[in-house]
Amino acid sequence: MKTVDVLIKNGIIIDGTGKERFKGNISIKDGKIIDIMAVETLVEAKEVIDANWKVIAPGFIDSHTHSDLMLLWDRQHSAGLHQGITTEILGQDGLSYAPLSSSNLQMYYKFLAGLNGSPDIPLDWSTVSEFRMKFDGTVAINTAYQVPHGALRLETLGMRDLPLVGKNMEAAKAILDEGLKSGAVAFSTGLSYYPCSYSDTDEMVELCKVVAENNSVYVTHIRTVFRDQQIDPVLESIEIAERSGAKLHFSHYRTNIPKAGKVQEIMKDIDKAYQRGVDITLELYPYPSGSGYAVIWLPLWCMEGGFEALMERLANPLLRSKLIKGIEQNTIPCGGYFTHLPKNSQYIGRSFWDVANERGQTVPDMLCDLLLEESLQVGYHDSSPAIFENLDQWGPFNQDCLELLSRPYYMVGSDSIPIGKNPHPRGFGTFPRLLRFCREYGFSLETMINRMTKVPADRFGLKDRGQLKVGYAGDIVIFDPEHVTDTATYQLSRSAPKGISYVLVNGEVAVREEKTTGIFAGRALKRG
Repeated sequence: MKTVDVLIKNGIIIDGTGKERFKGNISIKDGKIIDIMAVETLVEAKEVIDANWKVIAPGFIDSHTHSDLMLLWDRQHSAGLHQGITTEILGQDGLSYAPLSSSNLQMYYKFLAGLNGSPDIPLDWSTVSEFRMKFDGTVAINTAYQVPHGALRLETLGMRDLPLVGKNMEAAKAILDEGLKSGAVAFSTGLSYYPCSYSDTDEMVELCKVVAENNSVYVTHIRTVFRDQQIDPVLESIEIAERSGAKLHFSHYRTNIPKAGKVQEIMKDIDKAYQRGVDITLELYPYPSGSGYAVIWLPLWCMEGGFEALMERLANPLLRSKLIKGIEQNTIPCGGYFTHLPKNSQYIGRSFWDVANERGQTVPDMLCDLLLEESLQVGYHDSSPAIFENLDQWGPFNQDCLELLSRPYYMVGSDSIPIGKNPHPRGFGTFPRLLRFCREYGFSLETMINRMTKVPADRFGLKDRGQLKVGYAGDIVIFDPEHVTDTATYQLSRSAPKGISYVLVNGEVAVREEKTTGIFAGRALKRG
């Protein structure tokens, strides 16, 4: 009689390929799927899981998260596991921590604390390989990593508004090449964030030539803080891909409440590029608002020199009017609701306008003071009263998400920022929310699971993930399609979903009957 580690029986298998579901049983041994059977056969198993005719699917791949540091602190990562996520792709928006020298790592750790947190962990790596291995066998989920644009600039030019050319460009390209060859699955940038914002189109083209040489992917948070008000950020991204030959991936690209029903409008240039052969993929999360860290509103000039220099400028009363003017001139209107303020937690959940009125300040002046008081640890989400109050407007937006996900090159990325008392609910509800949409809007569950699994696995070269297939890793989620749902809201975001009963990571049971088990079976994956 065959002996296996785990037998999952009596399930409805949706294998990730997009093919129709079928009844079956799955055997796992040594972390791999060794058999998929239409009829239960005699095997001896250390653990038998009766799926009770629920759906068995590949573990979900979150193609966009910001858990780069917090995952090394909260290694169980229940927020992801409870959603059925078994793999997360880190290093997003050009904002991560390898490769960096010790001094740059210390500086960027403080500079990005409003986004990625400031957990008490040793900052004892410098290379991409060393950082990737921090997650290997030490956390509950698998991870993949992208070389961040910000690190290339910091290691060559520092936090300075200078063109990346000549010897510095050659050095940056060599660092990028080494990172991609060390297992990174892509190259990421966030052209609204620092120091990435100091770049121009030609710089990105030159760097992306290295991406193309490595048959890798250019992942972009498009430019919303402009050097040149005439730049179209979508066309700029397409130009970078076409001139360099790199594969292109757009982060969190979707409509919102004001643009609900305008999918064709936001996709027109992307569709044209796709039709003429540009290799494009995109991702989305099913919420109409975003989230981030408040440094984004400060003008470019005040960032030069990094964390300490910025703190000095915020504290200088002679510069305050110049800072406020820069905030007011930013192409992104300054506003939202606070999610993360370690020293001023009484403001969490309140709007910028309410807090400014209470303090007797303008919003820009209040923001400068809070950034100074909090050492830049100010997080927010950009919801509006309309999002809270007019939930009937969400229907067209939800349908837009499904229309976009019907395209074969779309995938799902939560854009989770797992810090603060009440962060954006997308970090706790993205995947079950979309599974609920399948039920409520009649969207194909086979298609949705394909977008959550095989599409990102293929895009980022995760060769043995994203499908239920013999020889593939035992990354598996079991859920009830009739009852799975998200419970996280803007007002109460740290609320776990319901209806996802089991999650396995590399054949180990990480969630059993909707409770995490404490197993740390995650591996550091590479493009392969």
